[in-house]
Amino acid sequence: MLEKLRRRPIRFTGMLIYLLIPTVAVYLVLSSLTVTNSITPKQSKHEQSCRMTNNTLLLNTNSSRSSTAVKSIRVPVGRKYEVRRTVASVANSSSNGKTDTEDDGQAETGAEETEQVPTYKQGDVERHVRREVTRLRPRPPKRVRYSHGKWQVVAAVGGNVYMYSAFYDARANVDWPQVRIIAVAEQTVDLFKLCCLLWYRSHHLPDVAEIRTLEVGLKYSSQGEPIPGQYIFSCRIDRNKTDPPTYVSVVTANSFQLSNLLPVQVPERPKHVIEFGHCMNILYWKQDLFRLVEWLEAYRLWGVGEVNIYTTQIDNVTDNILKWYSNTGFVKYRQSPGPIGDFDDKAIRLSMSAVINDCLYRNMYRYRYVVCTDLDEMIVPASPHHNYSEMLRAADAEATLANALIHSYSFRNTYFFLDFGAANKQPSYLLSGRHVFCSTSICMTKIYIDRISLDIDYSLHVGCSFQCLDVLTKCIVSQSRVFILVLSATG
Repeated sequence: MLEKLRRRPIRFTGMLIYLLIPTVAVYLVLSSLTVTNSITPKQSKHEQSCRMTNNTLLLNTNSSRSSTAVKSIRVPVGRKYEVRRTVASVANSSSNGKTDTEDDGQAETGAEETEQVPTYKQGDVERHVRREVTRLRPRPPKRVRYSHGKWQVVAAVGGNVYMYSAFYDARANVDWPQVRIIAVAEQTVDLFKLCCLLWYRSHHLPDVAEIRTLEVGLKYSSQGEPIPGQYIFSCRIDRNKTDPPTYVSVVTANSFQLSNLLPVQVPERPKHVIEFGHCMNILYWKQDLFRLVEWLEAYRLWGVGEVNIYTTQIDNVTDNILKWYSNTGFVKYRQSPGPIGDFDDKAIRLSMSAVINDCLYRNMYRYRYVVCTDLDEMIVPASPHHNYSEMLRAADAEATLANALIHSYSFRNTYFFLDFGAANKQPSYLLSGRHVFCSTSICMTKIYIDRISLDIDYSLHVGCSFQCLDVLTKCIVSQSRVFILVLSATG
């Protein structure tokens, strides 16, 4: 009996243990489910927010139509960056469209930084960057960020800065040798405190020069959003340096990230100088085949020895024509996509000043005179002159009598509107020859630029205001005043 009574507590305890274990297990499962359900919405919302932020900072690598995370500008297309090695020039983007925004292993700071930017006085920026160069002892970046294949990107400046090309400028009338960088940047670029790092083959560390900015060209706004302005960055070179730098990088004093390495091009100085060269605006979209050929052959007839044409988004027929002329040596043909894409005409026009200034710097010693007109414009030598050489010799003779220093030649412009109708006396493929009815009430000016006295800082923006008198005129800039000489009637 006593033995049975002793066994009952043991059985009762065992039953409690068997019941307690499943109860505890069920309780833990229910508790975990309750906790998970209570935090899942917050976590998913946070994770979604993180994914959105990362996609924005990485330029939305899963989609080609997204804007960068910059508060001051929003362009309604994706910024297509690619990273190339500076030696092998191999793109690092993968096959699924994902683009790498790394710069030589350095982490991006992002555009949403809220850290207060220090202010600098005049000259402090250059001194600060010099100290950073001495402390960090940087080397040229192994990877370079590109936007749309041509424009190099300046990283971590708090805005958008794109650079097209760089040239060494040591003309006699320039007070100090300079490196000129053709760029597109936001209107607040002066607040970025940019500096040039000038790399030389014979020096391990780069020289530092604070950037002086000059805004050129027109301002455009695309789809209601602001578009960056067009600039020339100037970096002064040490007078003790006898050789031009090999490369130039642009950094900001607040973030020493190297994401660009532009080769500094030294303009060619040929023994034989072409008397008349031509630089035109960016050419885009479908063009009239007959107008293009007529335009090129007319300038060849009037004495132009070489025409530079920069294009983007053109049709196949225009491309084939330009390639044919390029093979003959008469046309220098370059494809030049815009810094933020070619989604509309205003975005394309952001390259207007860039391509013209690139042409001017590239050929400043190759041409005696530079003609700047668009495809729908022609400067026709006035009778009795048959070409530009005869016309300018007559103009120079009159300038000599006036004891004037010639800076540029400006020509009145008469509009031959296609709406006025065409004369049927000429073949149908001669557009200018058939449209002979003109307007004498609207006039503009076109300019020849003399490369001897050319100063890019202001020469492209010097002009004269005329009333339309149906005469060919020349704008002469003397040391004291600007005046006009009437050369001859155009008939």
